[in-house]
Amino acid sequence: MSAFKKVKAPERLLWKQRGGAVVFLESEDDYEIIAKRWFFDEGADVLFEPADRHEPDTGGGGCEAVIALVEGARADGVAAFGLVDRDLLLGRHNWVLWWQEADDEFLAARPHGDNIRVLLRWELENYLLDPEAMAEVANDDALTSSQTGDSMVDTCLACADELKDKSAATVVAKTANQRSPNPGFGCNPLKRSSQLKADLVGHLTNLRIPNPGPALDKERAKIEPFDRPSASPRQRWERLTRMLDGKAALKYLSHAGPVRFDEHRGFLARRIREAGKVPSDIRKQIEDFKLAAR
Repeated sequence: MSAFKKVKAPERLLWKQRGGAVVFLESEDDYEIIAKRWFFDEGADVLFEPADRHEPDTGGGGCEAVIALVEGARADGVAAFGLVDRDLLLGRHNWVLWWQEADDEFLAARPHGDNIRVLLRWELENYLLDPEAMAEVANDDALTSSQTGDSMVDTCLACADELKDKSAATVVAKTANQRSPNPGFGCNPLKRSSQLKADLVGHLTNLRIPNPGPALDKERAKIEPFDRPSASPRQRWERLTRMLDGKAALKYLSHAGPVRFDEHRGFLARRIREAGKVPSDIRKQIEDFKLAAR
């Protein structure tokens, strides 16, 4: 049964009658960030719906459920749209677009049509890796004022090599249609540099991936163009976050940094909104949906 057919009839009727855009998100977590902390003041123009709310018995949700819900809702006359993570392209092996470095070209591609928009970064967690927000959360947690945006950028970039290796391992696994390492891989205890890489290669070896070491290096080399060491630290980090495994990066920085950021995602999202830094690419997608629904 498709995800849309599991939606109760009264809810489908409400979507048709209310007007405005219905925007499906991958999960309840995404809903809490986007709907409740970033776009809570949209009023009747936008109704956000988490996909996993409609498949409670299957652990559903995710990009495929979003696509199915949008298709079903639009066939039923609903002005439905969807936001999905960039890693949808990874799962579907859309390598040309997955490795696209130019933001404008990536955002213009629309691989699933105008009604399904793909995030510019790996997944929603990547947008929470904002140095100023991270510094504020760390300071509030410890009741100090010792952390700054600059110090958090330094902390993040000090982990860049490890984050690239973890992200490359995810790509290697997904390329082979295998399960990627858990986000917390190499975090407790915290593994660094060659030790982390050796463990990642061992994990890929256990998945029976041929030549795992060279495979990891190959995918790591494709991540490197997203890094700009000659740019300012803030610009460098902002750019690099496009091609880092977001959940893995958040988990690793939670163990390498001053506080468990992965346990404060709501606070990070709220700080980003309060600072007027809701991601411009996501804001543009929501505005496009609102205009298309009129």
